[in-house]
Amino acid sequence: MNTVVKNKLSIFVLSVVVAVALTLTIVYFPVNIISWDVFGYYLYLPQLFIYNDLGINNIDNLNSIVETYNNTATLYQIWQTETGDWLIRYTSGQAIMFAPTFFIAHAVALLTDFPADGFSLPYQIGLLAGCLIYFVIALALLRRILLHFFNDKITALTILLLFFGTNLFANTILNIAGIHSQLFFLYTIIILFTIRWHDNPTWKNILPVALAVGLVIITRPTDVICLLIPLLWNVFDKKSFKAKIELLNSHLPQLIVSAVIVCVIGSLQMIYWKIFSGHFLIDSYNNPAEGLDFLFPHLYGVLFSFRKGWFIYTPFMLVAMTGFIVMWHRNRKVFTALFTFMLLDIYLVSCWSCWWYAVSFSQRAFIQAYVVMAIPLGFVIQYFNESKTRLKLLFYFVVLILVSLNIFQTWQYEKQIIHGSRMTKTAYFANFFKTNADDCDERLLLIDRNASGVECMDSTRNYEEKFVFEKDFGESGFVTDSVTSFTSALEIPYKNLTQKDHAWLRISCTAMLLDSSATDDGLLVVTFYHKGNYKYRTSPLPENMPIGEWCEFEVSYLTPEVRTPKDPLCVYFWNTSGKPVAVKRFAVWANEEMDN
Repeated sequence: MNTVVKNKLSIFVLSVVVAVALTLTIVYFPVNIISWDVFGYYLYLPQLFIYNDLGINNIDNLNSIVETYNNTATLYQIWQTETGDWLIRYTSGQAIMFAPTFFIAHAVALLTDFPADGFSLPYQIGLLAGCLIYFVIALALLRRILLHFFNDKITALTILLLFFGTNLFANTILNIAGIHSQLFFLYTIIILFTIRWHDNPTWKNILPVALAVGLVIITRPTDVICLLIPLLWNVFDKKSFKAKIELLNSHLPQLIVSAVIVCVIGSLQMIYWKIFSGHFLIDSYNNPAEGLDFLFPHLYGVLFSFRKGWFIYTPFMLVAMTGFIVMWHRNRKVFTALFTFMLLDIYLVSCWSCWWYAVSFSQRAFIQAYVVMAIPLGFVIQYFNESKTRLKLLFYFVVLILVSLNIFQTWQYEKQIIHGSRMTKTAYFANFFKTNADDCDERLLLIDRNASGVECMDSTRNYEEKFVFEKDFGESGFVTDSVTSFTSALEIPYKNLTQKDHAWLRISCTAMLLDSSATDDGLLVVTFYHKGNYKYRTSPLPENMPIGEWCEFEVSYLTPEVRTPKDPLCVYFWNTSGKPVAVKRFAVWANEEMDN
């Protein structure tokens, strides 16, 4: 009996998953798929091939695109380098993945009446089509991976449950253009051809691994840990380790060529950085408010918080995790590679300061890891399938509950009953069975941090004000002028301002103009600091200030999502006119939200 006929159940399930994914993705076709982070990853293509302006010298053109298509509230996707050029903040791997359908869409736009600007409807349809093609191929490759370990029935069940039981479902139908979907595809190549190379170490089996690893690294550099999968494959004790070293040594030319391929792909990004920043290696996430903090992981938040806990919103992964125990007993050859990868992946995901990864359902950063997790999931399904009837029925009852919960909560997320980044424990349980977003209490969510920067205290929330600190410069004050442009700063660690997730600060400054020729070109600066300023705000002196009289004015300031509780609030006065201005006092009050 041939393989196709023998494995017809997994093919049927694969077809069902693909049909559901295609149908729902089209039903929920976004207003603009090229927006927010996707806009940044994609930007290489139109800037290079349409506008011939990869250094973004014509920033007005980009602003015009954003004004036309409403891709983003702010251009956080780019930043200006010391060379004067604008640099795309994201690495270029996903743009390479988008390229095939981009060129097709560009040809369509040129041959029709649609604007050939890189963002009109043909490009959006092309981007979606390309992502769906990658997803379908990835599922087909995942099926082949699973058939290496399991029979047709277990393979079919694993694919079915992985899709409908996890946030792979939400990510596919609502965010398929996101970076993690393409990484999911690349990880299926890495694992499938790692398996094949260890069975038959030929060039045709190692080159796909090298290409996929290079693209993974240039797409998301922290996923360099994907190298652990081929390197640790079949290693589980001292004897297997020596055998692996011998295998690698006996195919050294393949390894050298593969390493060169990975480096060549990675060099594309380094060349881009060098041309437009002057440096081969840079931290393109140069925002002090956001980045990797390897010594301060948010493990609890990533895994168990009601804001975005992986095991809270995708509890089915707890079932899959138990599969590592089964794998240890049934197939230790692959245990080390997969378990080590998952431990490091969880740690690295939790080290990102924005550990909730913006608006999404559950932890989107683990989507690509589901290729890895599919294998222990298959082992746990296999174990319970072989168990006694009562235990098997209990297992599938729990699975049914978890799958139903995932589908229902995905629907709640799409209807904005579950918020993509502002959930709390109170909001979660209050809205657990809600089916109408209008019935949800906005006050139960975390504070709304408007992406446009416009901030206004919500009068419906219960705030209570407390005095925090003041800095007094004495009766004559701190005199600033053309020589001394800045006062000394008032600095207060966030943890001394509030123990809550945010506070509205009322900050006062008492200042006096000392010269009749002085203008009101002074600024009260309010910012937080972590290897640089973030949430930087300035407020000018009041208009028509009298000369020689102390004048007090106030500003309102919402604390940011701080990198660490030790990050200080900094308040100081900046004399921008050079004419003498005295500052007598800074004072800070914190408005904290009281528990209902």
